[in-house]
Amino acid sequence: MPLSLTFRPGAILVSGGTGRVGEGVVRRLAEGGVPVLFTYRHDRDRAAAIERELCDAGHRVRAKMLDLSSPASIDAAFEAARSLGGGIAAVVSAGGPGVPFAKLADVPAVTLEAFLRADAMGIFRLVSRAVTEFRAVGGGPIVVCTTIANFRVVDFDGASPFSKGAVEALIRQVAAEEAGAGITCNGVAVSWVNDLDADAQIAAVADMPEPAFGHIVALIRQIEAQTRAKRPARTSEAGDLFAFLASEQARYVTGETVRFDGGFSL
Repeated sequence: MPLSLTFRPGAILVSGGTGRVGEGVVRRLAEGGVPVLFTYRHDRDRAAAIERELCDAGHRVRAKMLDLSSPASIDAAFEAARSLGGGIAAVVSAGGPGVPFAKLADVPAVTLEAFLRADAMGIFRLVSRAVTEFRAVGGGPIVVCTTIANFRVVDFDGASPFSKGAVEALIRQVAAEEAGAGITCNGVAVSWVNDLDADAQIAAVADMPEPAFGHIVALIRQIEAQTRAKRPARTSEAGDLFAFLASEQARYVTGETVRFDGGFSL
């Protein structure tokens, strides 16, 4: 008998749908017949292109700008998802702000504070709003993107786990506190997700100024050398895992952070 994923009635809200992970999630869910409301912060053109392509293929997809610092903007995204699907089946946080790549002690405090506000606090606002939504309807799944740098140090990537460590604490706390309401909350610790190989990734950022370019190159080469699968994850593979955790088949899984890293953290 073939295996398949099923979902609660409604649309799935995907925050950060224009990034590599987020786009993979949006495409996998849409291709599986799930209505998807995905959000973007700055890349309106990319969001419009994804929406147009998937809608032209017959999928129910809508893009909407989301500012995670604004409760009103979050409420509007939930309302748009509810309007698209007649309810909300799951909430997925699949993106985040740009990471300031540098040795952690060299990141200016004001830069780090801004990153923490945008990332950890933005995810808190989204998850808190999802909990309120799902308490009223008997539960639902929340899935949050974190980082493999919580499990193994990645050169010049200290800001990300500094924030995502708080996010993983949030995941566990929400999972424990809201289990009785039928709410699950899980994380995916992503590592190297890209449809380009390492050389092509480096070429794509070759116009970055130093020292940022050197930091990016060192990071990519470290992950390339230490990933046992010897390749990056495809964006579609990220979509597969997020889709499972948002599905009814994962309803007994909660409070977990799944390492999606091709063996990098081993």
